[in-house]
Amino acid sequence: MTRKDKLLQKIKSNPRNAIFADVRQLLLDAGFAERQPKSGSSHHIYYHVALEQIVVLVQGHGALPEYQVKEALRALYLLGVNYGEE
Repeated sequence: MTRKDKLLQKIKSNPRNAIFADVRQLLLDAGFAERQPKSGSSHHIYYHVALEQIVVLVQGHGALPEYQVKEALRALYLLGVNYGEE
């Protein structure tokens, strides 16, 4: 099991305790591009050319809100991300 597999399983098994850096890394590894507004906002926007939807994560202290983690997992699922098959 690779590091990516372990990270994905960790986030799937407990989305309430997922931290920004872990979810961000999964999205970037899956080919998402990141954009952060220049106005100093804590909102980071992730998009992928193969998807119509965007994923928004709010960088803060502690865990991400569960709905944001589930949005990210849904986007990875729609892309067919399966790290165990690399």
